[in-house]
Amino acid sequence: MTETMHPQVATLLSRYRRELRDTKPSDALDARIARLVAAGDRVSPQRPSRVRRVSFWAAAASIAAVAIAVGILIGIRLGHVAPTHGAQQQTALPADFSLWPADSVALQIPAEYSAQGTLVAVDPNARSTGKRYWIDVVVSNDGTVRIDRIVPAETSPKKGAPDGITLQTP
Repeated sequence: MTETMHPQVATLLSRYRRELRDTKPSDALDARIARLVAAGDRVSPQRPSRVRRVSFWAAAASIAAVAIAVGILIGIRLGHVAPTHGAQQQTALPADFSLWPADSVALQIPAEYSAQGTLVAVDPNARSTGKRYWIDVVVSNDGTVRIDRIVPAETSPKKGAPDGITLQTP
């Protein structure tokens, strides 16, 4: 090093040098190292025997087979019980209950292009500052919403109520 050392680093190095000087080798450690060197390759880590490994995997496969058998038996029992329980639940449902959308509402929403280039809903009674479009949105009773069509306001006169909402008949 060509530069002078920082005072704190110099202090730490001197303390480290002093501790290294006071450290003496241990006879017990030297004896252990000598035994390991003398043993050479004869010392190897203990590996489980082949029989032990095969018995482990056989036990794991047996437990898995028992778990699968128990699952099948439980499924069979539930399958035999389900028709009577399911018939009671099926009669408890209302007659007009349906999993498919049966009712829907169509909304006509006036929109114009914004500065970002997206269609934005506007007040139907406000003066138009740009090209206006009608967006037909259908909302079903199952919660789905879809855009049916988008038409320019000039080509398609507004139909429906003044607030832009019209009901769709099924």
